[in-house]
Amino acid sequence: MRKPVYTLCLVVVMTPSPGRAAARLDANAERDAAAKAEQAGAWDTALLHYENIYDSTPCTPEEYVQLRRKFEELQPKVKPNEDPAKAAVYHLRAFGFRTLHVGDRKNTYTEAQLKGIDKVNAAWVGEVWKVSRGQCRLDWKTTIIDEPMTKFAGFPSPYDCIPFFSTLKPGEADYVTAYTLSSGFGCSCWAGTYGSVCKGASYGGFNDGGDGGTCGDAEVQVHEWIHGLEMTLKWHHLYPDAIFPNPDAGENCGPKCWQPKPNEGGLYNWYRHILTVHLTRKMWRELSLTRPSENVWLAPLKLCPRFATLGPFDGNGKDRNGFDVAFVNESDFTPAIGKAAGGQTWRESNRVGFFLNLAGVYYPVGRQVAYAAVIAKAPGAGAAQVRIGAASACKAWHNGKQIVSAPTWRGCGRDQDKIDIQLVKGDNLFVVKVINSGSLDWADWGVNLRITDADGKPLDVIEYALPGETATH
Repeated sequence: MRKPVYTLCLVVVMTPSPGRAAARLDANAERDAAAKAEQAGAWDTALLHYENIYDSTPCTPEEYVQLRRKFEELQPKVKPNEDPAKAAVYHLRAFGFRTLHVGDRKNTYTEAQLKGIDKVNAAWVGEVWKVSRGQCRLDWKTTIIDEPMTKFAGFPSPYDCIPFFSTLKPGEADYVTAYTLSSGFGCSCWAGTYGSVCKGASYGGFNDGGDGGTCGDAEVQVHEWIHGLEMTLKWHHLYPDAIFPNPDAGENCGPKCWQPKPNEGGLYNWYRHILTVHLTRKMWRELSLTRPSENVWLAPLKLCPRFATLGPFDGNGKDRNGFDVAFVNESDFTPAIGKAAGGQTWRESNRVGFFLNLAGVYYPVGRQVAYAAVIAKAPGAGAAQVRIGAASACKAWHNGKQIVSAPTWRGCGRDQDKIDIQLVKGDNLFVVKVINSGSLDWADWGVNLRITDADGKPLDVIEYALPGETATH
């Protein structure tokens, strides 16, 4: 992964698009249906069944390679989508710092150079439309920031750039990029991507030598964007690692999957291969970081879909970043949407993928704290487990009784805290206090929660609700 050097930012957001509901599929039945469709010359149907195996059933690395070769065989026989209205929309927002002024060095974009950034973005849009076969279109716009950037960490660091994005709302975009005119600072053609750190969006930064940071074409942008897609698919939507490769893997996506041709210059065809045959039509519609989405890898966990959240509270200068500070009355939680507490207001926040990304709810500036609350409605009393994943540190309460105290700095994982509880009939209030470590890292501020039996099997009888509303599964 190339490291970033930039001062212009681009943000991407995916808008809803029709997709298939999550369902466990029988790989053998799908393979039989695909073979019958091929015999009948129904290429679109055959491709869909092979895609179902690929994106919705466990496969060996060798099977994944075989399926990708089948995609390459069938895709030319299936007409691409030509209607932009039927494509998934991935929103990009670009922010360009007109001037980079660090020490005695001052670089200022000319108007022609700024237009070069839009030219690169337009080429990027065209490339994605082509490789996705009309399944995804990028919607983008560029904002120029006139206030000089006075810091340079070898590239436009998210630590330095994000505070300037005042027009960007949390949860608005899927991908944000930043560019700076960095000629003379070294590190040309250097870029880097971070996870959902930018108000809920992934972040990519680029050093620009005056050509939009492309090193001659948009290859660098595509490379970094693929990193963002990999993070989204694997970390948010829990797709298996073997499905989607790291673009730094050196064309290593499995035996006999893809190899460069003799004397082939650059890596552009490697990236095109990734985007063309490592993503199914369903996966193109699940690249969002802004809308709720379930798939066969995620849905069986039956994670709580929504929370009432309260924050942010400032943990700067406080012991363990505010872990032991009661920002509200923690012995008597009475959350309700729209209700004020501790100078903040409870609001509804949705989990997107594997966890509720609090960076997409509250812009994390330094060390912050938030509370997340949900009602688990049970038809009767009985033993159960509440399983919580949280980043970085957390505390949790069940009906006012503290059940978790985990001061460990960690990313948001699965079932990190497993607590035996006794559910009461009716409303069970769970509140999780989540402390941001202060780092703008991928999974540095998030939470998930589910109710299971002692073996980790979700309790189907549990219904989740926000405080004061009717329950839903």
